[in-house]
Amino acid sequence: NPQDPHLVVAMVPLWVCFVFLFAARVLCDSSVVEVVIGVSLSLNAQPQGVLPPEVDAGASAARQANSRRILNGLSLWKTLHGATVHQYGTKRVHYSYRILEDFNNVTIMQQNYELMARDPNITLLMGPIQSDFTLAAMNSWITYGKPAISTSSTQVDYFKNNLWTFSILTPYNRLFQSSVPVWTNAGVRRIAYITEDVSVQFSQCSAVPEVVESYGISVVAKYIIPTASVETPESRKKAHDALEHMRELDPDVVVVCVYATNAVTLLEVAEDMAYTPKAFWFSATMSGLTPLPQANYIYSITNWSPAVEYPADIWYGTPQDFTATVSKALDVVPDLYLATSAILPIVVEQAVGNVFKADNDQLTPDLLRDAIAGLKISTFFGNIEFTSDHLCKHENFVLQLIEGHQTPVAPLAVQSVKLIYPVPTWQDRLFIVPPYFSSGLYVHLVVLSIICASFTFLLLVLWLVWWRRDVLHALVLAGSTIALLYPLVVVGSPSASICGLRPWPLNLGFAISFLALTALGYRERALASDNAYVMTKARLIKIYALLVAVLIALLLIMSLGTPTHPERRAIDPVRPAKDVLVCASSGDGTVALSVIVFVYLALVSVLGMFFAWRIYYYARRLSYAMIWCATWLTGWFVTELARTYGTGDPAVAFVLRCYFVFIAFVGTSTILVFPRFRRHLCPRKDDDEESGSDSDSFSESDSFDGDDKDKTKPQSNDTLVLESLQIELEVQRARIAELEQKVQKAPQPTPTVPSLPLGSIHTPRGDGADNTPASSSQPSEAPALSDRSRRSQEIKKAKRKDSHDEKK
Repeated sequence: NPQDPHLVVAMVPLWVCFVFLFAARVLCDSSVVEVVIGVSLSLNAQPQGVLPPEVDAGASAARQANSRRILNGLSLWKTLHGATVHQYGTKRVHYSYRILEDFNNVTIMQQNYELMARDPNITLLMGPIQSDFTLAAMNSWITYGKPAISTSSTQVDYFKNNLWTFSILTPYNRLFQSSVPVWTNAGVRRIAYITEDVSVQFSQCSAVPEVVESYGISVVAKYIIPTASVETPESRKKAHDALEHMRELDPDVVVVCVYATNAVTLLEVAEDMAYTPKAFWFSATMSGLTPLPQANYIYSITNWSPAVEYPADIWYGTPQDFTATVSKALDVVPDLYLATSAILPIVVEQAVGNVFKADNDQLTPDLLRDAIAGLKISTFFGNIEFTSDHLCKHENFVLQLIEGHQTPVAPLAVQSVKLIYPVPTWQDRLFIVPPYFSSGLYVHLVVLSIICASFTFLLLVLWLVWWRRDVLHALVLAGSTIALLYPLVVVGSPSASICGLRPWPLNLGFAISFLALTALGYRERALASDNAYVMTKARLIKIYALLVAVLIALLLIMSLGTPTHPERRAIDPVRPAKDVLVCASSGDGTVALSVIVFVYLALVSVLGMFFAWRIYYYARRLSYAMIWCATWLTGWFVTELARTYGTGDPAVAFVLRCYFVFIAFVGTSTILVFPRFRRHLCPRKDDDEESGSDSDSFSESDSFDGDDKDKTKPQSNDTLVLESLQIELEVQRARIAELEQKVQKAPQPTPTVPSLPLGSIHTPRGDGADNTPASSSQPSEAPALSDRSRRSQEIKKAKRKDSHDEKK
């Protein structure tokens, strides 16, 4: 400011501070060592037009997916550790990555690596994950003398006399060498292999003979099939020919060196043609085969699996912790290649740290190479240590896919379960039910089913002990007991016999129980109405037995005429490797029979609800029992429809159906019989007046009180009998009067029927004693009664006897 020269002088100290800070910054930055990792990826892979179009497209997609794995592994390290500057004594090291795009082109990739190898700012090179690109990349690494780490399984010959290249993964021949002890212990003597016509897969299986023949295992055949990225009729035919050739030679183990597309095709075709070798051994990782139901029991070899236990490291913890971290950070399930990419920054950081911890002032390629060669660290990936030919000493594992889990079966130190060899044939394989059928949910439903069925069975036993003649109530309890066993035949692994039994408990139990309730409702309605005819109990039971027999015949036809069997219907979305098995019919007739059974039981329900409505005012407890049972079973039916045609959780639908069955039949049994048990065990003073006359029907004590106190209570038994006889007397008098009129009008003389005074009518008391007046002088013979009167008196006589026995 020219107006204030003193301000310029005052600013001089501030400028001095700025210069000092800038100089300090420059001096400090001079001690920062830049470590740059260079890699060529195919993040935008494009078909090259060399292979057939469908194969070329598949190879490009695979290369792009593998490049994404490497990028995820590198970004995971940066995301978790944040700071890219690390302090080693007085040295500060800054880590970064240089990524070049090669568009899935070998020539461009080689040019990228040559460019990075000549660049003095690039400290270390990271190799591609695709095996067929590794050799081309190595030529650049060797020529320019720069350390490089490969993340691909290749032939061991690639690394001989190569002092600059290291391999994290084990070469093919050493992978198969890990399998030989497993084969020899299992008694394998003959193997054959199927490979694709590409150099990578062919080189993998080419390592098999040199490894196994020294152990006395012979290679009986090799079969080459074309590479395929999508399944086509031609690829299925080639797979069928290869497997047919294997069937003729009958080796103990079939080794398969193919990519995932052909692997899936081979397994599907093997099941279609019912060919099962003692073992399928795949060189590829299981990550793409795990969701496939046919992949159960296959073997594979790998350098790393999250199922193998390792001590926790300071970076990611245990393999299980690493899996959880990757799933949370990247929303993917880590496989071998992503784990390999994640371990590379750890290897580089530890090697660089060892260089500066040895009091070296600078990081040269020779020092970094020697530091990597002498590295010994324990990580979530296992123990990292390199041999003299720069191959990792990492231990290899044999995995077997068992029920959707990649299970380590060798070596013995990491074996979690015993290997399954020979594997079951396609016909004999154990079918697996959904996980909610075999979990704790299974146990709790079975326990509840047994408890509820035991409760109703106890009620049945007590009823038969105290009221043996009351058959219909006993049938209600028996049907409820059978229906409550429904979960026992639904849960668990299905078999042909279990599938045949599944329609029986609920359908038969419901028919026995609800038809008995309907019969009780019919008798209540008939006895309380003015009908001329009331069906006897014996005839009613015969009709009841006939209706139940019709349902039994339908169920027998379903079980025997069109037998059911377990089959694979779908894949469980929660655990894809598990087969969801259902009891499916072998014929279309079962669907029609199921509809007939449903319609039949629906008609029974409608009939029962009709009687429940008609007897509501004078047999309420029986009416409530019928309504309760029908309502809850309607909920069961709605849930079954939602499960069949909806997309909800099948476990929730299954639990709801079981609880509907429990509530329906336990509640029905309780509502129906507990009043009788209460009167029998805890009698009250008014029970004699309130007890019913018919052992099949409910008395006035079975009606609900409370809100119904203002309503007229039903009359006692003696009063009802007396009123019935008086009504019949009036009917007889009217008939006599009619006969007298006919006699008067008739031309010929006809003897008249004398009128019967009221005192001469035989009116028995409620206790069965005769109260006929002794002084009666009327004729002893009464006129012939009508059929209606005779039936009515027979019924009333039976009711009086039942009432008398009840009171005694």
